[in-house]
Amino acid sequence: MVHKSWLLLPLTVLLMGCSAHKTTTAQTTSSTASEQDGKYNGVTLDVARRHYQVGTLQKFIQLVGDHNGRFIQLHLSDDRNFAIENDYVGQSLKNAQKVDGVWHNKKTHQFFYSKAEIKYLVNDAEQHHVTLIPEIDTPAHVTALVKLMKANGKAQLADQVSWYSKSYRDEIHLNQTGIDFTKKLDDEVGTLFAGQANPRFHLGGDEFSDKLTSNAAYVKYLNATSANVEKMGFTPEAWNDGFLNSSLSKLNKNIQVTYWNWTADQTGKLAAERHKYWASMPKLINRGFKVFNYNDYYLYFNLSKTNMSKKNVAYMIKDMKQYWKPTLWHNDVDTKLKSKRGIVGSSVSLWADSAGSVNDQQVYAASEQFIKTFLALAESR
Repeated sequence: MVHKSWLLLPLTVLLMGCSAHKTTTAQTTSSTASEQDGKYNGVTLDVARRHYQVGTLQKFIQLVGDHNGRFIQLHLSDDRNFAIENDYVGQSLKNAQKVDGVWHNKKTHQFFYSKAEIKYLVNDAEQHHVTLIPEIDTPAHVTALVKLMKANGKAQLADQVSWYSKSYRDEIHLNQTGIDFTKKLDDEVGTLFAGQANPRFHLGGDEFSDKLTSNAAYVKYLNATSANVEKMGFTPEAWNDGFLNSSLSKLNKNIQVTYWNWTADQTGKLAAERHKYWASMPKLINRGFKVFNYNDYYLYFNLSKTNMSKKNVAYMIKDMKQYWKPTLWHNDVDTKLKSKRGIVGSSVSLWADSAGSVNDQQVYAASEQFIKTFLALAESR
């Protein structure tokens, strides 16, 4: 372990959470260079569990762009909310009303961003040389999406494409019906984000299954949905949870893996099993995949009034500066990676599982130095 034992408990408390594009030659050269040296770094914002005003997102875009960051990943869907306009699933402006400048679905009362707001943000990000990455999380974390469809005249579709898991709640079926649904869902989202420099689409894929030795249905599902966003010009991304050692030879090697935790934060017997059967970051790199470091031990900022206090933010920054590096990929366990080969970049994440009533100004003020410090470390180490 890297840490001294007295540091473990406080950090655990603070950080645990949860039209087709033609790329220009200049864009391709730029993105390839950044991927080779591990300097394609950015910030992930949980905009599904707390809504940020468009103006606040612009501030984050400028912050990232001004400090050599390259992307902001927008976590747009989760169990609580599906946070983007999408006609296919019934999230349209005709079914919504604007309250204090924020669109709300009249039936579910979920907040969301309109297509016009997303396009505006994409254009703004381009001015700062920042790519906005949509994350539509499937097959799990879709309870809000299922609720949305059932409330807005899409109940039959919801019943056809989803099922209820005792462990992970609503999930999309890993069959052809589920594949076709996800493709159509992603197609509509993708049109809003296409045409950027180094465009990317995050397909989710976390916390959906306890399978260890075989997940053939998910391999087929992820290969199909990743190929679909590739046709739109995007580099596909996915969380590491579904990358079993046994399936690496069958998965689309163009998928870039956002690696957050080797065991999905499980302990005991289940953690030991996942260490054995889930692919480690070194294994993924050795098998030809490109990866991102999303280490949830150091790089996750779980928003709450307690965690956002000056004392606790200072502690997190100090700890990150002292120990984290792009090759430290799992918790605080010392790494065997000797270089950044295969590591495209890294991301800090602001999660809102338990954010409570904190406002945009408070979040930005508390996270600004955390983000600046991370981007400087990711660039220099």
